[in-house]
Amino acid sequence: MAAMDDMDDVGETLKSVTGQAREAVTRFAQEIELERRMQESPMAVLGVAAAAGFVLGGGLWPVMRPFVKAAARTALSPTNLLAIGAALGALRAASAQDEVPQEIPGAETH
Repeated sequence: MAAMDDMDDVGETLKSVTGQAREAVTRFAQEIELERRMQESPMAVLGVAAAAGFVLGGGLWPVMRPFVKAAARTALSPTNLLAIGAALGALRAASAQDEVPQEIPGAETH
């Protein structure tokens, strides 16, 4: 009997959650004026819905994951990190050299 009472409680909870979800969707549709937007520009609404479904469904991540991992592994290899450090050091030295005032030949006053 206790199992039946638990099942009844779960059923009631699910009905309550379903009702609340329907109310939230209805309120959201009213706030963004979904009916009017669908009549004015149905293709835009369809595009937004497709994009949202694509992003929520995972998008291109399953396809792009191997490429992103390979690029990160390559960028973080010790040789590349040394090259990046050397390039940053050269940039810092070049910018420090630009800040030092340069003497102009023949601009001396006596």
